Amino acid sequence: MKRLKGKSALITGSSRGIGRAIALAFAREGAKIAVTYRRQKEAAEKVVRQICDQGGEAALLPLDVSEPDQIKQAIAETARHFGSIDILVNNAGMNRVNDFDKQTLEEWNEVLAVNLTGVFLCCQAALPHIPEGGRIINIGSVSGQLGGPRSPAYAAAKAGVMALTHCLARFTAPRKITVNCLSPGIVASAMTDQTMPASLRETRLRNILLGRLGTYEEIAEAALFLASPEAGFITAETLNVNGGEWW
Repeated sequence: MKRLKGKSALITGSSRGIGRAIALAFAREGAKIAVTYRRQKEAAEKVVRQICDQGGEAALLPLDVSEPDQIKQAIAETARHFGSIDILVNNAGMNRVNDFDKQTLEEWNEVLAVNLTGVFLCCQAALPHIPEGGRIINIGSVSGQLGGPRSPAYAAAKAGVMALTHCLARFTAPRKITVNCLSPGIVASAMTDQTMPASLRETRLRNILLGRLGTYEEIAEAALFLASPEAGFITAETLNVNGGEWW
């Protein structure tokens, strides 16, 4: 029996990376998926085709989570298409890497608009469409717990996501809607290779107990667990999937 059979899920930022892996994992377990994208339309279309080619059901929606009107429209279209939103995964994110003393207010506001305010607005818009027993999964980051000297806005936003998760879990508890935060560590990707200097990569690896980077699929499997019936008694928690990393 597929664990998410009959469920519908909206996953922000699901054209690539962690969001794509979550979309494919949920679809494999029977969920109907709203695949959203900001700029990567062709990549998102490929995700939809992959889901449909494997016998699943998926819809494609543009969604910039820094734009409140787009959020309302995407949520409404998903609810109309699938009838409800059983699972909301707030995955869309971005970063502006800069030293603390050089981070501009423009960068700060841009990062928080996507990584924190966007999560708040998506949750607020989706709640009327999430039935009793639904799931909200907010994607955090190890940076939100351990900080990052060159990503102060990103770290602050992800720390805020964890606090927001706790607040929302209290609010939704009477409706048996669980709200959890999934906090990934560093994952192996082309972006990691391009943006992380070799010296920093080695330092990070030394501080990961398992001695390696994670994979998108490992993060997706953790999200699948939080969305599944097996996690029905888990709420207001942050699940760390970081190989035991402590800076």
